[in-house]
Formats: sequence, C-alpha cells, structure tokens
Amino acid sequence: MLASAIAVAAAVGGTTARADSPAIETRLRQLEAEIAKLKKEAHEAKAAARAASNVANAANVKADLHAAPPPPPVFVSFRNGIFVETEDKAYSFAVRGRVIVDGGGITQPLNGSSNNVGMRQARLQIEGKAGKVWFYKLAYDFAGTAQITGNNQVLGGIRDAYLGIQHPALTLPFAKDPMFIMVGNQFEPFSLEATQSTIYRSTIERAMAVDAISPSRHIGLAAGAYGDNWSVKGGVFSTSPQDASFSPAQNTPSTWGIPTARGWVSTGGAQYVDLSGRAVYAPILDEHKLLEFGVSGRYHRPNDATAANDDQVLRLGNRIRSEANILSQGLLGTPDLSCGSYTLAGFFGGIPTSSAAGHCTRDVTSYGFELAGAYGPLDFQAEYLATDYHRNMNKILQARASGVFAPGGASQHFSGYYLYGQYWLTGEERATAYEINDKNGANFGQIKIKNPVSAGGFGAFALIARYSALNLNSGPYSGTGLANMLAYTTFVRPSTVATGVIQNAGVAGGRQENVMAGFNWFPEKGIHFQFNWTHVLHVSAPLNDYIITAPPSGLLPGRQGFYMNGAHPDILEARAMVYW
Repeated sequence: MLASAIAVAAAVGGTTARADSPAIETRLRQLEAEIAKLKKEAHEAKAAARAASNVANAANVKADLHAAPPPPPVFVSFRNGIFVETEDKAYSFAVRGRVIVDGGGITQPLNGSSNNVGMRQARLQIEGKAGKVWFYKLAYDFAGTAQITGNNQVLGGIRDAYLGIQHPALTLPFAKDPMFIMVGNQFEPFSLEATQSTIYRSTIERAMAVDAISPSRHIGLAAGAYGDNWSVKGGVFSTSPQDASFSPAQNTPSTWGIPTARGWVSTGGAQYVDLSGRAVYAPILDEHKLLEFGVSGRYHRPNDATAANDDQVLRLGNRIRSEANILSQGLLGTPDLSCGSYTLAGFFGGIPTSSAAGHCTRDVTSYGFELAGAYGPLDFQAEYLATDYHRNMNKILQARASGVFAPGGASQHFSGYYLYGQYWLTGEERATAYEINDKNGANFGQIKIKNPVSAGGFGAFALIARYSALNLNSGPYSGTGLANMLAYTTFVRPSTVATGVIQNAGVAGGRQENVMAGFNWFPEKGIHFQFNWTHVLHVSAPLNDYIITAPPSGLLPGRQGFYMNGAHPDILEARAMVYW
C-alpha cells in the first residue's frame, strides 16, 4: 500500500511539474499526509514485532537454563596444510606432511650403489592443542626405514608421537612462558643439528658425527623451559621405534642359589636407559643478528641391550652412509661394543646355558658443544661431539675366551665435528628463522622468503660449504698401519697370537673426513630443492667382527677389505621436497 501511494505521488508530482491546478495541489497535500500516516504505522508494527521476539527469546532461555552455549566460531586455513583453530585459540588441529625424493651417484663406489634414486621420506602428521594447555603430535613415515634392519619395519615408521602440557601452574619466575612436560616418542634433547627438522636443514644429510653420536627419537618423559634468549630441556628415555629390535638380550644366568640340575637361565633382559639434556643461550638475538651457544649431555646405560637392538650406540657408526644415504655407502662402524650375546657354558661349573648378554659396556657418556651465528645474509653453524665408553675388562676377556671378537679395553673414546657456512644470494636472513621456544629445543625453522616465485620473484637461493670429520678409532693401530701389521702376522710371519693381540689392542671403527659444497633453493614456502657435492678427503678402513682369515682376491683382513684406505670418492646428491 505504501509503495502504491508513493507511485501515485510520483505520478502526480510529475503532473504538478507540468500544470498549475489548485485541485491537483490539494490532492497532493492529501497524499503526503496519507504517506506520513503509513510510515508511522509501519514503524509501530516493526517495534511490536521486535518486542514479541524478545519476549519469546526470554521465555526460551527461562525454559532451559542448562542449555549448552553455541559453539564458538573457528578459523580454517588450507595454506601449507589443513589448520583449524577456535576463536579463543584454546583448541587447534593441523594436518601436515612431506614428500622427499633423493637421487645421486658416486665416482668411486667402495660399497653400496654407484647411483640410485628413491623416496627418502613420505610422512603424514597431525598436531594441535586442546584446552589451551595440552599439545600433541603424531607423525608416521611411510618411507625412510631402509636403514633399520630389524623386525620392526611397521612400527619403525613412527616418528613423533607425544602428548604434552604447558600449564600456568608450571610457571617459573625467570621463564618467558610456563615450563612444559612431554611424554611419548620424541627427539632426545641432544645436539643442534640432530633435533632440527629435515625440511629446514641447510644440508641434505646431517654431518657424520651428528648421525653417529647423537640419539634419535626415543620413548620417554621430558621437561623444558625457555626465556627470551635461552632454552633448556632434559629427560629420561628408553626404547626407540627406530631401533634395530625392541628386545634386549637375555640376562646373565644365575651362578648360585639354584641347583645345577635345574639348568636355570634367565628368560628375559632389561632394556637400555638414557638420561639426556641440552641447554642453549643466545646473547645476541634479533631479526638481523644471532649468536648462539649450546651444550648437550647424555648418559646411556645398556643393561642387557646388545647391538642386536641398541645398534646406534653399541655398534657405533654402522648406520653412517658417507653423508649420502641414498647410495648406502657405509665406510665406518665399530664391532658390537657390548660383546653381543653368546653362550656362557663352561664358565659356571659346566652349567648348560643359552645365549646371554655379554655386558662388556657398563655405560656410555656423550657430550656436545654447539655454536651458531648469523649476520644479515651470512650464517654459520658448528658442533663438536664426543662419546666415552666405560667397559668391564673381565667381561671382555670372558667374551674373547668364548671365541667372540671383543677388541679394546676398559675405556674407548670417539669424536667428530663439523663446520659449515652459508650465504643467501637473495638477501634472506637465517636469524629470522630462529625459534627459541621450539619444544624440541631452540632451533631454526622456516626461512622467511623475500620474493617467492608466486609473487613474481625467484625465491630464496643460498650457497653452502661444509667440512666434517668422524673418528671411530680408539687404540694404538688403525688405517694402513693396522693393515700392514695384520698382513705381516697373517701372511709373512703367520702368528695367531700376534694377530689376536693386534686385533684386540683397540677398537678400529674407521675414520673419515669430508668436504661438501652445495646450494639451497626455496621457490615457495613448502618447496625446497637442494644439491650437494661431497668429496671424501680421507677414509681409514674399519676392522670389526667380519674379519676373514683367508681373504679372496688378495684382499687383506677387514670388513670391506683395507683397499678403501686412501680412496677419495666424489658424491653428487640432489633432493626435491614438498611439505605442508
């Protein structure tokens, strides 16, 4: 009705503009009065409707005072994965993942492949927080288990799998945020490079010393805290899904208290235990400059573990692949420093026993020192790591008498280090990627790309060079000298006693030095290409429990033969990765 009146008024108004009649003017004033009346009635009707709605809502609330409040709005993002978070940031959920493909070749394959291409990682993970104080993460890798040779190929794909809490009640007076507690499978807090994510690492492979001496992820309980420029984390750990096996060897059989006729032996053993920690301090830390110092420590108690399950510690260096894992070239490695598992019959009054742990290693202490810095587009990183094995000489002699290859003495020392420098040709600054509050300990995350390809730029491009060394020899003889002495006592003046003395005088796990040059290209956040050229400066062959007495083709005794002494292969490796 109101619209009709307005239309009529408009028509009449148009007529008024063309004529000057008193009757028309009278009619126009009448219509204007009617329009004003209709507007008033419409306004009163809307007010009455609103009042009725308010009364109904009040009645509904009164009828159900215990009704649940409506769910809060959520934020959803599909940028670099799937991320969902509530408006109050109390709850979040993210789906992440990565696909990494490696390829490479070598000019002088001493073992392993001369060239190869493969899927290094194919990982999916979920992570998030709940109730503001809880956080969690579960990651599974469908590839990357080739180095694990035990019976845990399925569970071996588990990477991060933990639950944590960071509650205000855990606030420390000198910390930036409350301390946090984590339980589950996680990185042991040891080493800067060992705890850094593969997708952010500047080199394709970790340095040899880091891979050999640093622990991987283990199941355990840890606690940590951080401030504006410091971070500390420590915990107790045991079994790792990445172990060669989940079961330690049998315990040493009882020698008294049980009648000999019963022939009793232990049917189970105790798993190893780790205590580890890492502390970091960054006296210089801003968007353009960084200087960071850190120290790590680890105490490892093997208990009844042997290299059959605890291979990363008790067979030190046997997973090292010359900083090019895709080619599987393993040049280093010690024998089982626990003396393995063997039959003890004849040592305890002729009691027939089954195979039991040798217990040649009582405990292992490892430590590391780290230094990292950045100034504008230039950055560097360095670490020194060492490990000391404290052994039981009586057990070592007992193992030798049983026919086990058990070299070395009451203590063995191994060490390694690396240093690399990197320069960003496109002006990026690694200091912006430093995260002091990382739950794995302070470390480097995603570099901030100034001009990604999607914005018309070329992405982030950096050149890098590294020197690394690892020495797994601990004794008077190694390398060519060891080879010549064994050749003399084996072929020139054969002497079983002399050969045994030389072999057992120390642990010869080998020594290697590498130099590497390469580049990194981040065209976008979530895409990373790498190329590394590695030259082996020096390699000293290991001598472990694969000793042969009648070497074929004129090779001297040794696992791979001592022919690798003096070899200088060149390794080319490329990597393409997508992560979200």
